[in-house]
Amino acid sequence: MRSTFILCLLMAGSCHFTYSQSAKNAVSKFGDISVKDFEPVLYPIDSNAKAVILYDGGIATYKSDGKTWFNVVYTYTRRFRIMNKSAFGLATVQIPIYKSEDAEDRIEKLEAYTYNLENGKVVSTKLDKESIFNDKASKTYLIKKFTMPDLKEGCIVEYRYTIISPSPGFLRGWTFHDAYPVLTSEYDITVPNLFNYVVLKSGYFDLSPRIAEEGTQFFTIRSSDSPFASSDVFSFQAVTVHNKWILNDLPAMVSENYTTTMRNHLSRVEFQLKSLNFPNQDPQIRIGSWEQLMSVMLKDKEFGADLGENNKWMENDLRSLVVADQKQTAANIFGFVRDNFVCTDHDAIYMTATLKSAYQAKKGNVAEINLVLAAMLRKAGITAEPVMLSTKDHGIAYQLYPLVNKFNYIITRAEIGNTKYLLDASRKKMGFNRLPEYVYNGYGRVINENAEAIPFSPDSIMQKKRTTVYISNSADGKKLEGTLNSDLGYYESYDLREKLAGTGKDDYLKKLTAGYGFDITVTNANLDSLGKYDEPVSLHYDFGFALNEDMVYFNPLMSEAYKTNPFSAAKRNYPVEMPYTTDETIVVNMEIPTGYVVVEMPKSERLSFNENEGMFEYLVKADKQMIQLKCRLTLNRSFFMPEDYSGLREFFGHIVKKQSEQIVFKKK
Repeated sequence: MRSTFILCLLMAGSCHFTYSQSAKNAVSKFGDISVKDFEPVLYPIDSNAKAVILYDGGIATYKSDGKTWFNVVYTYTRRFRIMNKSAFGLATVQIPIYKSEDAEDRIEKLEAYTYNLENGKVVSTKLDKESIFNDKASKTYLIKKFTMPDLKEGCIVEYRYTIISPSPGFLRGWTFHDAYPVLTSEYDITVPNLFNYVVLKSGYFDLSPRIAEEGTQFFTIRSSDSPFASSDVFSFQAVTVHNKWILNDLPAMVSENYTTTMRNHLSRVEFQLKSLNFPNQDPQIRIGSWEQLMSVMLKDKEFGADLGENNKWMENDLRSLVVADQKQTAANIFGFVRDNFVCTDHDAIYMTATLKSAYQAKKGNVAEINLVLAAMLRKAGITAEPVMLSTKDHGIAYQLYPLVNKFNYIITRAEIGNTKYLLDASRKKMGFNRLPEYVYNGYGRVINENAEAIPFSPDSIMQKKRTTVYISNSADGKKLEGTLNSDLGYYESYDLREKLAGTGKDDYLKKLTAGYGFDITVTNANLDSLGKYDEPVSLHYDFGFALNEDMVYFNPLMSEAYKTNPFSAAKRNYPVEMPYTTDETIVVNMEIPTGYVVVEMPKSERLSFNENEGMFEYLVKADKQMIQLKCRLTLNRSFFMPEDYSGLREFFGHIVKKQSEQIVFKKK
């Protein structure tokens, strides 16, 4: 009988088995720590590492004791070395224990030691059981927590424990990476083929199992609802599937600039129960189709059941919102919900209250607010449907499998004529047919009978900004005066609106001079379109400054230049994820200061990145009276693979250097 255990690599590549090979890094048995283990002064994988994970291992097996249904037995072992006291936090361990009304995990055989080298001998310090504490993390999870004793720089810490789980349909996943480099990480599972799992893989390392083989295992279980026999205790032999993953020499994975969530990039295997396959019975399907999932959600009282058009309690508010033009009606309803409802939670796909109660309370989670929006649009005769998606900090949702827990956000799609509008009324300062940049994260699903997939790519949105500066001599010739006009990009405008909600417009305008490296006076500062959420914001101000030295060094980009390279790390092991594409232009027209001549000026240049994926140009020219400058940066992609990183870092390094160049004026 062939196994039904399914392996599916979702990120890239094909699925295949490779058979047993020896691990690259030899791993000693638990407790077998020798003087030799303390010899490395640094580790080649990362000579600057504050700590190194020497071994990280997990084993998952299915057991039966004749007293219960199946149990899953997890055994975890971890060994690491602390090279610097700044990594002492690694020695505080938290173990999540699942607990509910129906099932509760239990932890057994917890043992932990700290090893130090003293006078040429290995000295061990055992964790005192009195030092283990329990914290309640949520209704369903308890955290068992302890901190290892006798920590010193160079010490080795080792611990292991076993968790017995009475939830055989839930198989824990495994993350191979860590915030510190890992020498060896392995996960070993043996599953009876009664449980058919889909394996979901992420990351950029080959996650083909080192071992992939079949075997048999004898079980004796107790169940009052047995599919095998009339007795509540029965024994049988089942085919098992044994898989073992081993990865070696994994670099540290630490979040850097332009990272959505590290969850997308850590090498990881997860398991989703697809079906239960009992002998002589049809499979019990646990993962159906997208269409089946949507049918269930639309009937669910916590989701779509209240979206019908018979919600009469909305009629009073709708009377003033509905007009002849349907798009204007949709905009009116959207503005009403956005401006009058308060979002209490931006991480939800189900309602916690009825639609009517959320409507009357004028508050709710993101699902409740946008489902109210959908219901009001439908009541007004506009086609509207919820859309389920995953935000960037929640991780990429799998497009292939209908897994609800991979989604955490609801928006609404309205359809008027042949045009579709995507709406999110949970954000107070978001415009009509605008979405927060954090929802552009893979694919979403329309909650209807067709379960239509909608792409949400950061490449589809652009941050377009244009700044114009004009500088001239004052009437008395003693100083320079100028004006700056900047049309901000939409998302920069949104961020500014959010910022001003806390600091205030006046306080922001007073701090404009902070971006300049010299004394400057700012007057007549103003922000336009702050309250027009469908439009970007425009910034305007006048400024003035004096030139008093014989030699003057002046940066014509003033406060608009990049000051530092956003890519500071020498190497990156996962992609760069920018929130959107970019088109930024700065135009400067400047009169040469009275009484001065130009003795040095930056040279014009153009620089491309990966042919047409990015472009930087710095064009400058001068005559006896005027200097004209145009500086433009465009990025036509938002996602760059690790192999592009060094080129991207060099590209931005050149931009920073070029934008820091100055014009040198000399007094006549």
